[in-house]
Amino acid sequence: MGSFDITRLKRIVKNTINMIDKSREAIYDIAEGARRECHRLEEELKQLKIEVERIIIRGEELEQQLKQSRMRLALISKNFDKYTQDDIRQAYESADKIRIELAVNREREKFAIVRRNDLERRLKEAYGTVEKAEQLVNQVGTVMDYLSGDLSNLDIHLEDTEKRKYLAIRIIKAQEEERNRVAREIHDGPAQMMSNVVLKAEICEKLIDVDLDKARAELKNLKNAVRDSLKDVRRIIYDLKPMSLEDLGLIPTLQKYIEKFSSESGIDVRFQCLGADNDSYDKNINLTVFRVVQEALNNIRKHSNAKTADVKVEFTPTNVAVRISDKGKGFDTNLLKVEKDDDSGGFGIFSMKERIELLNGTLDVNSKIGKGTTIKVLLPHSEG
Repeated sequence: MGSFDITRLKRIVKNTINMIDKSREAIYDIAEGARRECHRLEEELKQLKIEVERIIIRGEELEQQLKQSRMRLALISKNFDKYTQDDIRQAYESADKIRIELAVNREREKFAIVRRNDLERRLKEAYGTVEKAEQLVNQVGTVMDYLSGDLSNLDIHLEDTEKRKYLAIRIIKAQEEERNRVAREIHDGPAQMMSNVVLKAEICEKLIDVDLDKARAELKNLKNAVRDSLKDVRRIIYDLKPMSLEDLGLIPTLQKYIEKFSSESGIDVRFQCLGADNDSYDKNINLTVFRVVQEALNNIRKHSNAKTADVKVEFTPTNVAVRISDKGKGFDTNLLKVEKDDDSGGFGIFSMKERIELLNGTLDVNSKIGKGTTIKVLLPHSEG
């Protein structure tokens, strides 16, 4: 490339940087505005949930009062001659007042629930806006890094731009997806359970001086709820990082995981290990093997309709080979041959492929419709 072309290229890059820099603040404002909207909706939703809970509790109180009022009216009707006209009038007025208040409270509850559902929908949309805005901010930052780099090596940068941009976006997306998954699991599991624990604790407080047997029953339910929540928390922690990998090693951890998977899924998984596992291997190798098996088995459970599966891990002096196969419904592997910027393809296979390639390994997927699927992974290793 001649000096004229380099100069022209530098000028184009400089003009592009100036243009991007001028619009960058606007992008940051969009992202920040979306975050503020999320925070506002979260707070509004929090207050509304408190209000819904208060309305429900008041409704339960009114229903109890109405029940007592009806019992009093029944008593008056049975012993009509023992009550004055004023007593009868007051009893009917009290019952009507409670019925009206209960009807109003029920309407408030319906309206509050509609508002809550609408806020949850708007909050979900706002989260989507934040995610898109943050992706755009990250992409702009990536472009700025490339364009403001050392222009003397620009030809090298241009050659690797496509691959680096793709990997950067995929890493960011994988991180955000993992955070969102953990957030959803905590929200749907332990967080909901803890909210239930608080309510049951309040019920126990009210019952302990009124009905000790019911209080004991509620405390038993409370203990079970806390135990279930603890189980969920431990499962989430294990999914984030299987600590037994460091404590027990790869093969015992895989055996334990496969036994648990078979028990929960009903899929009979046959596990075979050949060669000697060496604890001195790079920890990333062990973690990658575990994640590959985990991802492959999850795909079998979700997509294959298979009743059995096979997992084979073989250690050689230079490689770790992994083979996961099933006799399920299979799929068309041509569907996996998508463009790099297409994030929709592949049952998580692209995520596995990227992790493996970072370790200079290879991944091969062989599947035929009606014949099942086989995944083969080869990872070179060296002793640490």
